[in-house]
Amino acid sequence: MKKYSHIVVTGSMSWDTIMDFPYRFVDFLQKDKLHELNVSFVVKTLEKQIGGTATNIAYGASQVRKQILDQDSLKQKKIYVLGALGKDGKDHLSLFKKNGINVQGIIINKTKFSAHGSVITDIKDNQIWGFYYGACEDGGRADLKGCVDNKSLLIVSANHPHAFLAAQKYAIDNNIDYVYDAGMTLTWIKDPDLLKGTIHAKYLIGNDYEIARIIKRTKKSLKELVKKGVAIITTMGEKGVTYESLDEVIEIPAYRVKRVIDPTGAGDAWRGGFMMAKSYGYDMIDCLKIGNVAASFAIEKYGTVNYKISKGEFNKRLKQIV
Repeated sequence: MKKYSHIVVTGSMSWDTIMDFPYRFVDFLQKDKLHELNVSFVVKTLEKQIGGTATNIAYGASQVRKQILDQDSLKQKKIYVLGALGKDGKDHLSLFKKNGINVQGIIINKTKFSAHGSVITDIKDNQIWGFYYGACEDGGRADLKGCVDNKSLLIVSANHPHAFLAAQKYAIDNNIDYVYDAGMTLTWIKDPDLLKGTIHAKYLIGNDYEIARIIKRTKKSLKELVKKGVAIITTMGEKGVTYESLDEVIEIPAYRVKRVIDPTGAGDAWRGGFMMAKSYGYDMIDCLKIGNVAASFAIEKYGTVNYKISKGEFNKRLKQIV
């Protein structure tokens, strides 16, 4: 299996306001009035946390890196995070440095606030998001040349359009292996850009809804994408993950936790765990399992970067996924 010298994470760095709605959204929606929607959901809990796709993925990678180093005594792989923070980004920088994540590619905007996302989650784990880009717009000026090369594994994840497309273009122009995480861009990305980013990716990742939307919009079937060398990773929450490439189709079940506290950021934790395992050259089955284990820790805590992965529990959960 191919190894990578380091991983590079592009995406948003934000503050997340996380709210829980103790019922089902669908029970309060009138189907014949969706064209003039006006609803208010009174939530039970509210938390403000550090978040953002790049933050969450890089943190997940750093947590898994500790476990891999502890058990295999391998050389530490570097994690670079690229993007932009605002004048309220001090806590993000502190988190990155505390967890050994390289911040040389972060731009600081001293006049704008950092990006901010707000999410309401119902009892069926359905979510409604609102997002403010803020300083993320400056992420398009991040210096990819400083840390992205043909030895790195890059992820292009949700960000301001300028930043997302700049990372995508750089990866394609320089023949960089990248994970394409376009699910949360589908409200704004144009079909030609989506097609280009998809067909040049090493890995296309998304939940089953996102993958279906990408297939519809690109007019490329799963088989056509796979034939072009794109490996498709479909995350399915409690049902686990499916991987499809030219060589194999793999289905890995999720690790079932006793209690789901907050599903927000589980997908990002999965991505970080998968990328870190991939950088060390683990076989694909183990990479997928490690992603599932990382996600299982994330959903047991409020927020997206508040979980800690312990060595004993990591190994226990990994062995229990069969």
